[in-house]
Amino acid sequence: MDIKIQDYDLQEAISLCYAANQQDAPQTSEFYLNQVLNILYGYLPPDGRQKLDVYLAEKQYIPPIKIELSK
Repeated sequence: MDIKIQDYDLQEAISLCYAANQQDAPQTSEFYLNQVLNILYGYLPPDGRQKLDVYLAEKQYIPPIKIELSK
């Protein structure tokens, strides 16, 4: 699947990421992250949005728990 992102949206997303990491940024990092999400989410095709729904519903962003028993 080829997704072409407009150069101005890519530039804006990158600028927002850098702004989020600046100590003197006037907004919180979460604010900038939400701005990036708003820009990039529009490029997701329907199947990508479905995959995202599953990813969030199943909490796949949480690493699996590894339990080790010692003897």
